[in-house]
Amino acid sequence: MNNVWWVSIAFRAPCARQTRAKPLLHLFTGYTRYANQHHPSLRLGGIRRCQLYEKRAFTTSSLLEAKHKTSKSHSPKSKSQSGKANVPDSILKPAPTVASHLEGIPAKSTVDEEPLTWRDYDPEGGMPLPGEEPSKSELKQVFGDHVDEEQGLYILNVMYWRRMSGALIDSGLEFPKNSGVTREMALSGLNYIRTLDPDFDEEAAGQQWVREESIRLQNEIRERSIRLGLYKDMPEEEGAETTEEESEQGTAYGRERYKDSQLAKIRDEYKAKWEREQAEEEARKERKERAAMHSQRGPLELQGGVQPVVAITSSGPGGVAIGTSPKSGWLPATVERKPWVKYYEEQAQTIKDNILPQISVFGRLAPSLIVTLAVVALGIFVSDNYTPPPKSARIWPDTPPAAATLTAISAVLVSAFFVARLPPAWKALNKYYTIVPAKPYAVSVVGAIFRHDTVAHLVTNLASLWIFGLLLHDDVGRGTFLAIFLASGAVGGFTSLTYNVLRKQWTTYISGSSGSILGMAAAACTLHPTRKIRVLGYEIPIAAWMLLALFGGLEAVAALRGMRTMIDHAGHLGGIIAGMGAGFYLKSEIKSTRSSMLSNNADTMNVEASSHLD
Repeated sequence: MNNVWWVSIAFRAPCARQTRAKPLLHLFTGYTRYANQHHPSLRLGGIRRCQLYEKRAFTTSSLLEAKHKTSKSHSPKSKSQSGKANVPDSILKPAPTVASHLEGIPAKSTVDEEPLTWRDYDPEGGMPLPGEEPSKSELKQVFGDHVDEEQGLYILNVMYWRRMSGALIDSGLEFPKNSGVTREMALSGLNYIRTLDPDFDEEAAGQQWVREESIRLQNEIRERSIRLGLYKDMPEEEGAETTEEESEQGTAYGRERYKDSQLAKIRDEYKAKWEREQAEEEARKERKERAAMHSQRGPLELQGGVQPVVAITSSGPGGVAIGTSPKSGWLPATVERKPWVKYYEEQAQTIKDNILPQISVFGRLAPSLIVTLAVVALGIFVSDNYTPPPKSARIWPDTPPAAATLTAISAVLVSAFFVARLPPAWKALNKYYTIVPAKPYAVSVVGAIFRHDTVAHLVTNLASLWIFGLLLHDDVGRGTFLAIFLASGAVGGFTSLTYNVLRKQWTTYISGSSGSILGMAAAACTLHPTRKIRVLGYEIPIAAWMLLALFGGLEAVAALRGMRTMIDHAGHLGGIIAGMGAGFYLKSEIKSTRSSMLSNNADTMNVEASSHLD
């Protein structure tokens, strides 16, 4: 706290109960200050006017007796030390008007004087030390040669008052700048004072000082509020007659009688203003989120793929923090989750405290790349070595193989959609069936193929699966079809993961079989580039290769420009590239097979011709 501020409030405010003795008291106040400067042996320390008058009636005898008691406790100084030669005798004489107040005052022996405490002294002048004052040699040992006797006693008196009153916790070692007292000098004086009474509890005194100052400030603020009209005090004579109903602050009776205070009116105005600002801020945030959501819509939206978070994210230790999940989802935002559901929801959080995990780019991509290459290699092996089962070994022998395969895949996708609604499955789904660039799991590049969060996403992919799946399955068979489906999905998932990691799109997650379906479509269009594709009986009036080039070009432009949509453009593009690669691989295999068959047929014909000639 500012010591000057405390002093100006606590010790310079006028006393409300001062009476006609005030002029005389001012005379003796001036006398005492002069004596403090020139007569340390007669030091009274600036008796506080208000408290002294409250305790006893003011008389010259009482004041002179206090001075006499104080001077008796100190050894008399020589004329050279006290400096009396420099003080005129007229100044030391009491005012002649003092005698008019001696009438009717009891004798000195009949008055019981209370011992003076720190409350009876001015903090600017301090209070005398207990016992005899230190000698000049002792002061020299405490402060050194650069401090004279008068200044040394002044420092000791002030520091002793601060220690006894507890103001040491507030004022510390600070002195007025014009006093010439440094912190080192004050500390030396304080250390000397502590040796006089080492058992004194400074901490308890400081706590008492804080409590008293707090009460004093509260009363001062209360009185000032009453003067300014912000608070209305209850008179003491009316307080005794106050009923219980009147004593309850804020009752209808009290408001009707005393009206609302100015402080209450100001409070209500600020409260209403704050509520308006809060409502405007909420409306502004809602408009901002709605605009951000609308800005993420694009011409290629299939209501699936990447689901970026729209909410603004905060910064964490790593520079980026993961934001909260979107408010819109398969459950309404107003639904209050049950405790057991909240438990599984907390368990399913792969990233705690929304802080980005410190993983390198290689650590995020390398495991997923290994899984992707393994899936591609497994697909090639299955495509080359798969043998269709005989009709008698099939579960549905009367169902075409293409329809049976697509039905099984559709059943798996629909089942995964409903399983994703079960809270116990959320943890596994978030780890192994969702690609999260912030904290990826390697097997998620395959597991993400089977997860769909919305009905629209699922229905769109199922329709595309049946449109392009029937075309491809009839051309390549079940083994190659499944290999293309899984390999295209894995390549598309890894492409999307790489794209988002390199662009540091940490607030995204990828799921869905769009990459697999587009890979099948690309493979079908590559095998038969001039084929016309029919959708629900309607024939698209362009060739298959033109449709593939148009769709692939749009996806490439969207991915390169970084369009913020709800679609996984990078994953779609990766699936298309994987499907085209599978189509060219199959065409090369077909050509090599035909060449070998033709060569075998030619050899057979030559053998048969030679046998006929023989």
